Amino acid sequence: MGKTRVMLRLVGAWAIVAAFTATGSVGAQGTDEKSRVALFVTLPMTNGFADATEALVETQHFVHEALEATEAVRLVDRLQDSDVVVTVLGRGTGYMELTAALQGIDASVVAPPVMLHAQERYIEAMLTVGACGDAETSATRESASPSCYRKIIVGVGDHEVRHGVTRTATNSWTTCADALARDVQAWVTQNASRLLARRG
Repeated sequence: MGKTRVMLRLVGAWAIVAAFTATGSVGAQGTDEKSRVALFVTLPMTNGFADATEALVETQHFVHEALEATEAVRLVDRLQDSDVVVTVLGRGTGYMELTAALQGIDASVVAPPVMLHAQERYIEAMLTVGACGDAETSATRESASPSCYRKIIVGVGDHEVRHGVTRTATNSWTTCADALARDVQAWVTQNASRLLARRG
């Protein structure tokens, strides 16, 4: 009888320790998730409808996969749960196509110059933070809100040719998406404290 009580006490103690450990790990994981910037990846929208084409949907998939592999962000399924919206605007080849695409963008959007080869592929996306209204997922619409921030990021295909990798492999849409994701991660890392403070 005495041995049974001792055994029951030991089992009870182990159960309590296990419960605290599980709760602690869940709590730590929850804290870790909250400390990462939340990104929502979408397509351009017009009057509530996505301006989708087969190529653009495929490009969104490449960008989503590339961002999912980064450590600085976590992807969310709803726009209202995000700290930053990433709108995949399009893809193309060469400086002429990119220049034409950038010329149609609203002047208030930050769009840094990008050097491309004639046959170099690119994926173009826009980062949005703040109360932008209809301009949140549209680079051509002007935002009247002073708190709206929008920035163009371009991921290129073979800007940095790597040794031992064929030119065809470097100039792929996946490579463009990976390059874009690296730039998004760099931007998020530099602005993480501000982005997280906005949740307040």
